Amino acid sequence: MANCRLTLLTGIVALSLALYGCGQSPSVPEGVFTRAAAGDPSILARMEQINQTLAGMGLNIAAEEIDFFTIGQGRPSNRIHQQPFRWVGNDLRRLAQGDGITYLVDQSDGKTASGLRNAQTEAAIDRATGTWQAEDCLKKLDIVKRADTGADPDIFDSFFGFGRFGNPFLADIVNAGWLPRAFFEAVGGPGGGRGILAFSVTFIFVDDDGVPTDINGDNYLDTALNEVYYNDTFGDRKGDRAGNPWGINIPLPGIDVETVALHENGHSLGLGHFGPPPDAVMNPVYAGIRHSPLPDDHAGMCAVWESWPK
Repeated sequence: MANCRLTLLTGIVALSLALYGCGQSPSVPEGVFTRAAAGDPSILARMEQINQTLAGMGLNIAAEEIDFFTIGQGRPSNRIHQQPFRWVGNDLRRLAQGDGITYLVDQSDGKTASGLRNAQTEAAIDRATGTWQAEDCLKKLDIVKRADTGADPDIFDSFFGFGRFGNPFLADIVNAGWLPRAFFEAVGGPGGGRGILAFSVTFIFVDDDGVPTDINGDNYLDTALNEVYYNDTFGDRKGDRAGNPWGINIPLPGIDVETVALHENGHSLGLGHFGPPPDAVMNPVYAGIRHSPLPDDHAGMCAVWESWPK
């Protein structure tokens, strides 16, 4: 079954590249995008291992950046290249829905140890996504929700033994749900399971030689997919984060789902961390309920999306 799934995924990628158009070279000329890895060396090394595995599977995608959202002390973002990345409209390699960006909420991992039901967490993620959609500079962008069909929509968890290797092209952005503390410890290193609320991991497209692509010539790496994972240790009565439960419109010391989803899906849409100061949804450390973008969040979204589509 695994071999069949791999064959299908490889075929999808190959077909998408072929459909993009003959005679075009999607690869970036050597030296244009600089490998200047930044972040935690052990995490970056693990990302490189994952990318070697993906290359061996014949998939033209690579893990490019992991952004941690923490409570208390912050953790660095981890990225492979110096240059930023952006989505490409009508990119058939990711089975694009025209100029839109699609997202999916994995219902199989939507409930929390703190007592929230899947319907509650999914609705909070939908509200967060709707908030970004309402931004003035995203008027030309349609953020479209895709239904969870029951198929496994994510892949990053599989590299740490917490799930199967799913189909990475069921949606552009996958909110993969609430996973156990051990997963965040494995991804973030010692202490990650206690301090990381959630994280976003972005994959880019690469050619057969592992070189990043820039098919539309905008001097940005081409985003392939993004996955978001939430930490279920918060509010678990058996752990040391019982006093920080996930909730809906819950103030500190609780953790508000919509606030974290707004932050994480900001990464999914191309924003990085900044501040404080100033205060922003995209600050790297949780600061309580924030359901509306602040001025720097708005400016960041405009920088990314105002000229969409390229």
